[in-house]
Amino acid sequence: MKHKKLHFHFIGIGGIGMSGIASLLKKDGHTISGCDSNIHQKSISLLEQEQCTVFQGNNSEQCSNELCDIIVYSTAISKHHPEILWAQKNGILTLHRSEILAKIMDDKISIAVTGSHGKTTTSSLISHIFIEAHTDPTLVIGGHLNSIKSNARYGKGNHIIIEADESDRSFLNFFPTCAVITNIDLEHLETYKDISDIVTTFSTFISHVPCNGYVIVNGDDQNIHKALKYVPNKTVATFGQSEQVDWKIHTITLSSASSTYYLQHGNKVFGPLTLSMPGIHNIFNSTAAFVTAYTLGINEQTIIHALASFSGVDRRFTFKGTYQGADIFDDYGHHPLEIKHTLAVARKQTKNKLIVLFQPHRYTRTAHLWNDFIQIFTEGNIDSLIITDIYAASEQPIDTISSQKLVEDLKKKAPHLKVMYLPFQENFSSIAAYLKDELSSGDTLLLQGAGKMNLIQDKLI
Repeated sequence: MKHKKLHFHFIGIGGIGMSGIASLLKKDGHTISGCDSNIHQKSISLLEQEQCTVFQGNNSEQCSNELCDIIVYSTAISKHHPEILWAQKNGILTLHRSEILAKIMDDKISIAVTGSHGKTTTSSLISHIFIEAHTDPTLVIGGHLNSIKSNARYGKGNHIIIEADESDRSFLNFFPTCAVITNIDLEHLETYKDISDIVTTFSTFISHVPCNGYVIVNGDDQNIHKALKYVPNKTVATFGQSEQVDWKIHTITLSSASSTYYLQHGNKVFGPLTLSMPGIHNIFNSTAAFVTAYTLGINEQTIIHALASFSGVDRRFTFKGTYQGADIFDDYGHHPLEIKHTLAVARKQTKNKLIVLFQPHRYTRTAHLWNDFIQIFTEGNIDSLIITDIYAASEQPIDTISSQKLVEDLKKKAPHLKVMYLPFQENFSSIAAYLKDELSSGDTLLLQGAGKMNLIQDKLI
């Protein structure tokens, strides 16, 4: 940001979308402070190492600093939050985190990755390619990239790679040089009315790409095609397995720990492309990254070598260790389609039983996708499924929606499935006791969801 050095205060600074922006601004010479109800997060420890000041709890006395220039908030923060009201009363500017990120993007060649699923992995793959190509990129993504052990990087090169959050429509604040869309699905119904509303909003986002920019999309996704119809005269590159795409994926080989495939663009064949990540969904993610990097001038051998050396993103089917001889994997996926892909990978990975510990995320998502959750768990080839209480995020409970009810419906629809409800406890005592009796050598324990169930790994390992 090309202006005088400022003091930014972040409400909820530990959030994955907030902490990355705070890190970039700090490295750009600004003063950064923030507060969070949980100061024991990995993201906050990284910020404290960078000399950012973080206070425990929101609306503390230390947060009322009249020398602060800008208060930064996310969608999770109410407009009636005491710190927001205090800032407005004292004439201090308040900005949504997406507005800050848009300003950081202004003087860069910007790559914005969005979509209902896969955007963190895709933006991480693109970031890794540009780092390996020595372009010294800036990046802000929604997960910790293993190779740099962070969700943000401050670079002096011309490129910035960001994950553009569609969940709250805040990606409409971005006007990227290159927009990458992984897919469009029925998701975030706490924000959107229906799939038509989602498609229309993506169309608006595409319209923000300049005439000399690029739109790179999953050409197998029919909702993306609908969105493109509303936005003519854009330079679009499509990828996928169908015949009509510009970049066709073919000759796929999937193993329990890796994936290999080829890409055809016109008369030219690229490959073999190898990933140390299993699953067809990761082939699509890496193809989006390949096409983006190639379109923006990175040579094919650099891209191929970067894809092969990619070491993943934390909480994306990440191996965490063993307990009683069982392998523990953690995966952030919380939408039925994401879980379906992860279950397929986990089934190939396990030598013995597959035990899944799932925490639904948000009452609205659980309600709207109820039957989809039942279907993917019924068909998921799971040996034992444990469902704990819904992680509400910022939502109020819905009386008719609960994990107990989901388990009851699963038992009715799939009497063959071993499924049980266990309550969520901060110390995980009930779940840990159950797993102690359930797990044995050669099993795979999958911690599934975007809530707090990943924290049980610290108790087990």
